[in-house]
Amino acid sequence: MLRLDGMRGAVTASSQEAADVGAHVLRAGGNAIDAAIAAAFATGVADPSNAGLGGYGGFMLVGRRREPVRCIEFPLTAPSNRSPDTLVRQYPQFGPACTAVPSVVAGLGSAAREFATLPWSTLVQPAIDLAREGVVANVTTRRALDLCRGLPFVTECFAVKEERFASGTRVTFRQPALAATLETLAQRGPDWFYAGPLAGAAQRALQGSGSDISPEDWHREDTIASVIAPVLDCNGLRISATSLGLSGSATLFAIYTAASRIAAHAPLTEPTSIADLASAMASIWQYRFATSNENDLSNADVERWVDDALAYRGERAVTADISHTAHLNAVDGEGTMVALSFTHGHAPFGGRWAIPGSGVIMNAGMHNFTGAAVVQRNGRWVGVSNMTPTIADDVDGSRVAVGCPGARRIPSNIAIALAWHRLAGCSLQQAVSAGRMHAEDRQRVSCETTRLGDACTEALRRRFPVVEDESGESYYGPLTAIRYSPAGIDLALDDRLFNGFGAYA
Repeated sequence: MLRLDGMRGAVTASSQEAADVGAHVLRAGGNAIDAAIAAAFATGVADPSNAGLGGYGGFMLVGRRREPVRCIEFPLTAPSNRSPDTLVRQYPQFGPACTAVPSVVAGLGSAAREFATLPWSTLVQPAIDLAREGVVANVTTRRALDLCRGLPFVTECFAVKEERFASGTRVTFRQPALAATLETLAQRGPDWFYAGPLAGAAQRALQGSGSDISPEDWHREDTIASVIAPVLDCNGLRISATSLGLSGSATLFAIYTAASRIAAHAPLTEPTSIADLASAMASIWQYRFATSNENDLSNADVERWVDDALAYRGERAVTADISHTAHLNAVDGEGTMVALSFTHGHAPFGGRWAIPGSGVIMNAGMHNFTGAAVVQRNGRWVGVSNMTPTIADDVDGSRVAVGCPGARRIPSNIAIALAWHRLAGCSLQQAVSAGRMHAEDRQRVSCETTRLGDACTEALRRRFPVVEDESGESYYGPLTAIRYSPAGIDLALDDRLFNGFGAYA
């Protein structure tokens, strides 16, 4: 923990470069929102396989002291001439035909207009510098570049340099075309991204692939919203998360409630408690899959939904779900907190194509519409995500911002981390490092057997027919958290295969 005396704040991210950028903005006098926006642009440069300007739908939670937490939504939106029935089809794995309209720039622009204190150009400039000067590839980017070696977008977007040393190999990459795009974006503002020549080049590529995203669909203000975040009050912890109808927040609320009820009768660290929580998790996910109108929870009563989910005993088969996502947190010296998640889609580098001449790698968002996970907002069909950045306020005056990648594991992982911290008495770092598990039905549970220990693993085996061992590969990126209290600021960084990164200001 670092004391607040003289501190500007702190940032966690999926790359050290993005965390450092956020800390630099805090030291320059920016608030937590300024830091998060700048770190998000830097993430698109330093963690390009998971997020970027061509990405889509995410959420930014903004928690200012003594005010309700707000959620800025920039969701995945379908073409206006499509219906849920026509959306449910197979899309190409890669290329323009699998791409939806990018919404990251619009979302960050909305956050800047509502909350930022520094000029837009100041927030974009650090990403320009990174793209021009280059960054060292982290483990996520190195794996993604190896996977996509030889594909045209790699040589279009990246100047890669590989150096061999006695201690190992270092891979660095520059993105000159993206640097030029970011320079114009810094000068012209977020609307340029959707109305200038970049939009025209994207439209030509989309139309050439047979995509029916019209110029009018390329950007619509009604797809971006700033709303009060839904809240769960549970035994003194006030958890604010993402919009009920668009995210995994209801599932997160239910899993944390289950952990709280279990911990009221026995320590959460007991093997039977862990098995009870896994069983409750399976009921919750089964109820989520069986909910009327699938995922449309827009008008759900949180407490009733949680009770119904915990009591549910139905059973249905589910398919695997993966997603490569980036998450970051920021806090400033005033206690304002931000938790932000955004993505390129289900696979590294999303759609694996770039707008010609721009260095902007595009998403694979249309894959989200192959199921029935859509809701209607302002006359548009919107894809549902399990991205669930979270801010939790405790009765002792402390607050935590937390989030992670991992598709349907996201709400499970966040709820478990909060439970380890708040209910089991772990430090925030211990809670982030502690063993995880995930169950979507009563036949199978996956868990980190090494971190949970033999006794907990054996208790799970007595409850589930199949127990699968998880590794860092299961999470697609790091869970990170920040705790702010009157005593100071703590950072908690994932120590699995995909490490988290942080910086104090």
